[in-house]
Amino acid sequence: MPKKYRDPLFLSDIKGIKQKDIAIQLKLPLPTIKSRIQRARKLIVKGYMECCDYKLNEQGYLVGEIKDKEECKVCKE
Repeated sequence: MPKKYRDPLFLSDIKGIKQKDIAIQLKLPLPTIKSRIQRARKLIVKGYMECCDYKLNEQGYLVGEIKDKEECKVCKE
């Protein structure tokens, strides 16, 4: 994942920093931070869907089972 998406996502979802504070810290407009966090989340979902055959259920949640590396079409390469 590109750094411009990874950093805001990490600060928000892992560190628990408010998006407003992330915008100040990274010296970017708040709408930019919000957009980058949403795009990062979508990239994670896309990665699981492509790599491990996860699917979105009717409620929009990512569902699937963790596979062994040998069974994964991306990780085994």
